[in-house]
Amino acid sequence: MPAANSARSLLAFALLTGFVLVRAADPVPPSPAPVATLTPLPAVEPPPEPELAHLMATLQRLTHKLALSADAGNAPLAAFYLHESLEQLQTIQNEAPEYENHPIALLIDRLARPAYADLQASLNYPVTPPPPASREVLLRGVDQVIASCNECHAATRHAFLRITRGTETNPFNQSFLPAPPPAP
Repeated sequence: MPAANSARSLLAFALLTGFVLVRAADPVPPSPAPVATLTPLPAVEPPPEPELAHLMATLQRLTHKLALSADAGNAPLAAFYLHESLEQLQTIQNEAPEYENHPIALLIDRLARPAYADLQASLNYPVTPPPPASREVLLRGVDQVIASCNECHAATRHAFLRITRGTETNPFNQSFLPAPPPAP
């Protein structure tokens, strides 16, 4: 029975320690080699192009407010909308540099930005506060900006989009008249 005691001792040792003793005569079957499996990744669709119409609608609203400010002879407000319009142009260039195979960023650099030059000069932008500019000078600058919008639309085969001053009506709940002078 000494062999039986020895076997029980080994079994108790294995249970307590978690080790299993294998006799040298027993072959250890080889572990199967791990098989690498490649799982195809789901197709990733490119992000959709930003909708240029939404970006341009913001620019159109800002241009309209710029025109209403100029029409009212309000140089400080025109300078504000000039600044906002130039920022929107930059946003358009960043978010939609090309759209439907049209080089939007390049057209902005070549057509839009130069059209703002006279208006910037008349407002002494970005110096604040802007010097007072006459209504006529402001409107002449706005007309150059609007003409560049329409040139760009023609260049991209969208000449059916025609921008105007739109100063006949004010659809905004905002007055574009210059602020009254402060009370003494």
